[in-house]
Amino acid sequence: VCFAVMANIFLLEDDKILSKGISIALIKDEHTVTAVYGYMEALRKYQSSKYDLFLLDINLPDGSGMEFCKKLRETSETPVLFLTANDTEQDMLEGFGAGCDDYIPKPFSIEVLQKKVRAILKRTIGDTARIRYKNLEVDTDKRLVLLNGEEARLTSTEYKLLCYLMENKGRILTKAMILEHLWDIDGNFVDENTVRVNIKRLRQKLKDEKQEYIATVFGMGYTFGE
Repeated sequence: VCFAVMANIFLLEDDKILSKGISIALIKDEHTVTAVYGYMEALRKYQSSKYDLFLLDINLPDGSGMEFCKKLRETSETPVLFLTANDTEQDMLEGFGAGCDDYIPKPFSIEVLQKKVRAILKRTIGDTARIRYKNLEVDTDKRLVLLNGEEARLTSTEYKLLCYLMENKGRILTKAMILEHLWDIDGNFVDENTVRVNIKRLRQKLKDEKQEYIATVFGMGYTFGE
C-alpha cells in the first residue's frame, strides 16, 4: 500500500491572502498546517508541536525568516523551505548559510510549491510510511496500527480494509468496490455480508462506536474520515 506522505507543516508568511492559498493547497494534499504571520508569533508558537517542515517567508514586518531559521537550527534539523522575493544568488547563498534546505522565489505557482514540498518530505520522512488521522496511525512498513499510541491487533483482511479506506479518505466506497479490491481477485463471488462483518469488527477494534473513523453512508457504502 502506498500513501502520500502526510506532514505537520509550519507556515510563516505575513501576506494573509498568500498564506491562505498555500494552506488550502497543503490541506488538500492531506497535510496539517499551522499558519503564523509574524516573527514574534512564530517564536511563541513553533515549539508547541512537532513539525515535519517549516515554510518561511524571509521579509517579515517584525523580523526575518532568516533569523528564525538560524534560531530553529540551534535545536532542530527539521527541513526549511524559504518563500522569498529575494532571489539573487547572494540571497540564496545566505539562505543556505542560515540552514535552509530549499528556496522558492516569489511569485511562484502553488503547483510548484506543492511539488517542492512533496520532494522534501519524501526525502526526509518518506522512509517511514506512516499515515495519521486523529488518534489513529498506520505504519505501512511494519504493518502496525496504533490507536492512541497503543497497538490495535488486526487480521490481515482488517488491515487491508483499513488501508483501502484510509487511502480513499473522504470518498464513498461501495460494498462492490471493497469486495472487488479485497476479495474478488479471482472473480470468485463473496457474500457482501463479508464487508459488513469486517467493517463491524474493524470498528470494534478501533473503538469507533461514534463512527469518527469509518462512517456508513446509507444506501451507498462507507467512507473514512471527514
